[in-house]
Amino acid sequence: MKLLIFMLFTGFVFTGCGKKENAVPFNIKGMERLIAEAANGNKTANDSLSFLFDLNLPAQSVINKIEIDSVKNGTGKTFYGILVEFPNPFFNRFAVYDSSMRCYFIDKSLNGYLSLSPISSERRHFFQVFEQFNSKDILSLKRKSLYLINKDSVNLALRVYTQFYSPEDQLTQEVETFDDNFVQTKIVSEKGLAPKQSWDTFTFDEKSLSFKSQTNAFDSLILQLTAQFTATVLKPFFADQSSALKSIGVKLSVDSAQMYNNYKNKGARFSLYLPDGWKSVSGVSFRDVFKKQTAGTKFLNISLGASFGVVKLRENAKAEDFIPFELQNKVDGNYTVRFSDKYLINKNYYVCTEISCYTSKYLLIFQCPELIYPDYKKTFESIIDSFWIDC
Repeated sequence: MKLLIFMLFTGFVFTGCGKKENAVPFNIKGMERLIAEAANGNKTANDSLSFLFDLNLPAQSVINKIEIDSVKNGTGKTFYGILVEFPNPFFNRFAVYDSSMRCYFIDKSLNGYLSLSPISSERRHFFQVFEQFNSKDILSLKRKSLYLINKDSVNLALRVYTQFYSPEDQLTQEVETFDDNFVQTKIVSEKGLAPKQSWDTFTFDEKSLSFKSQTNAFDSLILQLTAQFTATVLKPFFADQSSALKSIGVKLSVDSAQMYNNYKNKGARFSLYLPDGWKSVSGVSFRDVFKKQTAGTKFLNISLGASFGVVKLRENAKAEDFIPFELQNKVDGNYTVRFSDKYLINKNYYVCTEISCYTSKYLLIFQCPELIYPDYKKTFESIIDSFWIDC
């Protein structure tokens, strides 16, 4: 199975769940039946699952497997984890419900072959999901996610890669210590890279209810190796949400294809998905960190104090003509994507991305306050991931 959303913009697609007025008791057989009907396009079944699937996409009559397991939180309340795997990983889902069928969490960003199990430390309780998938036809990866069950909520507490195999390198990340406050891992190079082993520590952050590493060394290394890896790709991989939609038979055009994208600029020939709270302003003259004045479309989230701009560039221009940042990272897929690291200027982070397809080229520049960047980084990445060019 192919990598659904390329690791540059690891499409963390997490959604909230709609409120259910007429809840019915949880039943495993009934849940399996509802999932099958909802995946096949039954609106009533999908509504009862708090919109687990997107019914504007092709229905799926074939399901590889459904796994259901349960975890009790500290007060004894039971939560049910539902893992659904399809032949096309674009449709894979992990969701959490309680015994009255109230939905707490839906994850739409899982790749490849999946497995589900409960796991606990002394005081914390989690669902654990493993993924196994390929990228660029040759690279083999495994990933682990921990979903923390709180008193009355669920959130992603940890997501790390645990294996990377290429013809040149074989790397694994093994959990050595797992308790309420720390996850300590050992990184082993079985082939290729030196040193042969190193360690990383993920500390539990009470504010975000997640484990965080200062370096996230293994994931950073995998991103670097994958970006550098070149091979003759025999089958397509998904570089963005656009290519993923094309893979399932959704015809993309300027007028109708980007069913996910709620902002479309026909003049500049691009579209993207704007989450709630974002507003667009066209014809804005950019100054700020730009080296020279230029015009484009600006998108604002006033409550966050964040914004990003989209500028259509000439074919022979490049992002560095307009910004003082170096775009030192590059990924080639359906689009050619160059992107910068994040830069801190006056307590604001800036991240710049250049996306091109044939003769079409665009510069995206994100700005947000330093303090909120860690909590909203995935939201920003999902916007970039949705960017679609009519090329």
